[in-house]
This record gives sequence, C-alpha cells and structure tokens, in this order.
Amino acid sequence: MSAERQNASRRTSPAAARNKGGRPAKFGEPSRPITVTLPDRILSRLAEIDGDRAKAIVKAVESVFGGDGAAPDPVGEMPIGGGESLLTVTDNRFLRRIPWLTLIEVAPGRHLLSLKEGASVEKLEVTLRDILEAPGDATGAELAVLDRLCESLRAPRRNRAVRPESILIVRNSLAGKAGAPGVSVGGAVR
Repeated sequence: MSAERQNASRRTSPAAARNKGGRPAKFGEPSRPITVTLPDRILSRLAEIDGDRAKAIVKAVESVFGGDGAAPDPVGEMPIGGGESLLTVTDNRFLRRIPWLTLIEVAPGRHLLSLKEGASVEKLEVTLRDILEAPGDATGAELAVLDRLCESLRAPRRNRAVRPESILIVRNSLAGKAGAPGVSVGGAVR
C-alpha cells in the first residue's frame, strides 16, 4: 500500500471505515441497527413524519428532547399564563420515593410535581436537601435534578412567589364508562 493511501485510510473516521462498500451512513454520528416491534398505528404515524422509519424515529425523538444532543434541563418551566409557570422535572427515583409527592408525566420525560394535602413547598425543599446530604447510591444525573429543583424553589419560596395548587386526578377505571365524568385532554373531553 502506498504511503498516500495509508495516510488517507488514517484520516477516515471509524464509522466510514466500517461502512466500506456498504450503504452510506444515514446519520452523521455513531449508530447501530436495532429490531423493534411497533403497533401498526405508530408505524403509520412514523410514515407521516418520514418515509424512512429510522429517520422518522430520530425526528420524533428530537422533537421531544431537542436535536442538539444535549441532555434536557432537569428542571423546566411550563408557562400557564399570567406570568406563572408550572415546574417540570425529568424522572427521578428519589422524587418518586417521597410518599407525599407525586410525579405526573405530562410529556415524554417531563413530570409535574404534585404535593399531597398537608405537604408544603418548604417541606419539599428540606426533604430534597436531606437527600442531597446523604445521597446513598444516587447517580450524578439524579443528584443534578434534585439540586436544580432546590435552586429553582429557593428564590420563589423566599419571595413568596411559589404556591402549591390542587389538580384533579381521575382513576382510569372511571374514564370511558357511560355516565362517568370526562377528562379534558388538549381541549377535548375523553
């Protein structure tokens, strides 16, 4: 092999080297084939996004989590009008362990915080700090959510700019039965 050809092969990325003679790379980043079984209705929806199923899945995921590859902010705000927002968090097993706190998934990977009757914002902040001081087997990502949530609560709590509100939760066993109250989802009663 000539020296020029050896230098060219060294400059080739590992992905390009593996792809010699095959199909061109579909994505500009490391990827691998997977096998997945999906419902027909999901396959139809994916076809509406892109005729190539892999690209459709990537587009769907990126529309939820963002396309820049960065991890989503562990704590976010969902505006509700009047200069107010609801706090949302990524899933966290330590938050799920707090018996008087409920995480309600409102979008893939995003949860509202619901305090049960009698719990306070101050109690939540103290509980989060206790977990942070003795994290046990917590990962860095889990601790980042808790720490960021503490920081997001501190200033509004001190300025009395945070308050818990009640939400209505309907058991799935009632939904869809004749005479049962409907649940409003996106403006439609279901």
